[in-house]
Amino acid sequence: MRANPRFLPACGALLLAVAGCATPQSRTEAYEKALSQWQGASEQTLRARWGTPVSEEAAGHGKWLTYVVNNGATPAPTMSFSIGGFGFGGGGHTSVGGGVGVTTPVGQPTPVTCTTRFLVEEGKVSTWNFDGPGCGSTGG
Repeated sequence: MRANPRFLPACGALLLAVAGCATPQSRTEAYEKALSQWQGASEQTLRARWGTPVSEEAAGHGKWLTYVVNNGATPAPTMSFSIGGFGFGGGGHTSVGGGVGVTTPVGQPTPVTCTTRFLVEEGKVSTWNFDGPGCGSTGG
């Protein structure tokens, strides 16, 4: 069996497109790299860019500044309900009826957030950590 030569370019393009997609690991690595640029930055510079943290907590000779970035929400799951009908009448008559279809959200949308914490010691960012499904997708 020979491959269809017209199919090969399309298949190759598809493979390149799939290979070029960002994986959760590559997004996490990109976010880590972006955060590494904050190493040694002053607390004032950090606050100027990130704004007011949602919390501050003392840690040794420094403090953790916590930021939560909401990168959107995944839609709530939906449920569909449909009713249709048909019937047979006397004398060999057949009838087909209409129906009703309803789609409604079930539950609440799920926020896609990223919690990023910076440790500030002696007025400068010394380290950071982050967690959440929205880390590395946008923002921050």
